[in-house]
Amino acid sequence: MSTIKQRFTGAKQAISSPRTLLESVRLENDKETQEETGLFGSWSNKDLDPSPPSQRVWTPWSFFAFQFSIAFSPTTYNVGASLYATGLNWWTILIASFIVSFLVGGLLLLNSRAAALYHLGYPTFVRLSAGIYGSLVFIFLRGVVAILYMGIQTLYASYFVNVMLRCVFGHDWTELPNHLPESAGITSGKLTSFLIIWLMQFPFAFVHPSKMSTVFMVKSILAPIGMIATMIWAIVSSHGVDFQGLGPSNVSGAVLGWSFMKAINSIVSNVIPPLVNSSDLTRYAKCPRDTLPLPIGLVLSKPLVVFLGMVITAAGYKQFGEAYWNMWDLYSSILDHYWGPGTRAVVFLAAGIQAFATIATNLSSNSIPVGCDLAGLFPRYMTIVRGQILCLLLAWVVVPWKLTYSASSFLTFLNSYLCFMCPIVAMMIVDYWIARKGNIHVPSLYNTQAGSPYFYTGGFNLRAFAAWLGAIALVIPGVSGALNPGSVADAAVKIYNMGFLISTAFAALAYYISCRIWPVQIYPTELGTKDASWEVMRYTEGFFPEDEIVPDYLQETVIEGVTVKPPKCSLEDTVNMRKEGMI
Repeated sequence: MSTIKQRFTGAKQAISSPRTLLESVRLENDKETQEETGLFGSWSNKDLDPSPPSQRVWTPWSFFAFQFSIAFSPTTYNVGASLYATGLNWWTILIASFIVSFLVGGLLLLNSRAAALYHLGYPTFVRLSAGIYGSLVFIFLRGVVAILYMGIQTLYASYFVNVMLRCVFGHDWTELPNHLPESAGITSGKLTSFLIIWLMQFPFAFVHPSKMSTVFMVKSILAPIGMIATMIWAIVSSHGVDFQGLGPSNVSGAVLGWSFMKAINSIVSNVIPPLVNSSDLTRYAKCPRDTLPLPIGLVLSKPLVVFLGMVITAAGYKQFGEAYWNMWDLYSSILDHYWGPGTRAVVFLAAGIQAFATIATNLSSNSIPVGCDLAGLFPRYMTIVRGQILCLLLAWVVVPWKLTYSASSFLTFLNSYLCFMCPIVAMMIVDYWIARKGNIHVPSLYNTQAGSPYFYTGGFNLRAFAAWLGAIALVIPGVSGALNPGSVADAAVKIYNMGFLISTAFAALAYYISCRIWPVQIYPTELGTKDASWEVMRYTEGFFPEDEIVPDYLQETVIEGVTVKPPKCSLEDTVNMRKEGMI
C-alpha cells in the first residue's frame, strides 16, 4: 500500500512541476544495453545513432512490398478527379503517372543509398547537408505536415469503417441520432467510426519501424486483390466503362501541354512522402542492393492504382450516373442499389481491406516519420516509438474533419508540400553523391563544435538554405493562384504547376554550384588528411580507427552483406584488407 501511495505522490508532483515532468520522461540508459541515450552525447539517442546489425532485417522483398503497397491509398486512387477537370483523358493521365514514377523512382534510388550504407535515418542524415542546427528546420517542416496528414488519412480510413458498420447494422446505423452541432463538421456516427479506426491503428504506434515490414507485406497482397476485385465487379455489373462521363477531354495545343505538366505535379504530390521518408526505412537494409526493388515497386504500383481509380469510377458512372472518386462513396452506392446479405458481406470485406491499406499508408507516410522527427527534435526525451505514440494522439488535436469539411484551401496549401520538400531531397542527393563523393564521417553528425564538418556557419549550411529558399521563391507565388484563382499572373501559376521539376532542378543546380565555389569540408580537421575517394568511408560505416567512440559491432564489420570477423583486427586493418582484395 505504501509503494502505491509513493508512486501516486510522485506522479502528482511530476504533473505539478513542468521541470519534474520533463525529468520524469527523460531518456535513461538501459541497464543491460546502455544504449537508450545513444553513444554520441546530447544530439544522440538509440534511434538517431546508426542502426546496429540486429535491426538490419529489411529484405529486398520487404522494400518491394513497402513501395508497391504504399500507392494503394485514397489519395492516389482519386488523383484522376482533379486531372479530368483540366480536360485530360484517361490515357494522358496514365502516361503522366508513368513519367512521374520513373522520375521519382530514380530520385528514390539515389536518396536511399546513403541510408542503406551508413544506416542513418532522415533526422540524422539531413544534418549532412543542412548543418546540425539547420536540420531542425527541415525536420520540423516534415513533422508538422505529417501530423496534419496523420489526422486526415485516419479520417479517410474511418469512412471505410463507416461503410463497414452500415453493412453490419443497416438502417440502425445510417439513422443513428446525431448529437453534434452542424458546426462540428462531423456526425456522431462518423466520429464513432473515427474512434474505432484510431483504436485499431494505435497499437502499431508501439512497434519499432525495424519490425514493421510484415504490415506492408500483408498490405501488398490484400490491397491489390481488393481493388482489382472491385474493378472487375464494376466493369461486369456496368457492362463496360464510360470515360466520357468523367469530364471533357477537349484540350489541345499549349493548353494540353500545361495541363499535362499540372498532371505531373498533381501525381508527384502523392509520392513525395516515400521519397522524403525513404532513409527512415532503408537504414534497416543490410546493404544498398537490398533497396533496388524500391523504384520497381513504385513504377508498377503508381500507374496501376491511378488506372484502377479511373476505370472503377468510369464504370460506376455508367451504372449509377455519378462519378464516385472516393471508394467509400462507391461502396455506399453499391449498398444503396444492391442491398442484401451477399452484397453486405462482400462490401464489408472490401471496405475492411481498404481501411487496413489506409492504416498501413498512414504508418509509413506519417506515423514513422513523425516518430523519427520528434526523436531528432528532442533527442533527450523522444524515441521513435514515443514519437509515434504522440503522433497518434495528435491526430485528434488537428481535428481533421474540420480541415476537410470547411478548409479546401488549406488542403490545397498542403498539396504544395512538394515545393518545400523536393529541394531538400535534391540537395541531399547532390551533397552525398557529388560534393562528398559518398563519404560520411558519422561521429561528426553529433558534434556541435565549430570546425566540425557539419557545423558549417553557426550550425547552418548557408549553401543549402540559399538553394532551398531560392527554389521556394520561384514556385511559391503560384500557391496564391491555386488558392485564389486570378490573384497572381498566369505565368506564376504555370510555374507552380511545374513546381516539382523547377524546384528540384533549381535546388540541385544551385547547391552544386555553391559547393563548387565553396567546397564542403568532408572530414574533421583534427584527423589530418584522409582519403576522400568514392565511398571509402563505407568500409567502416563512417568511422575512423582514431575516433573516440566506435560501436562495438564494427569490430565485426558488415560489408555489403559479407561479415568479416578478424578476431583482433582493427578497423584500419579491415580497410586495408578490403582495398587489397583480401576480403
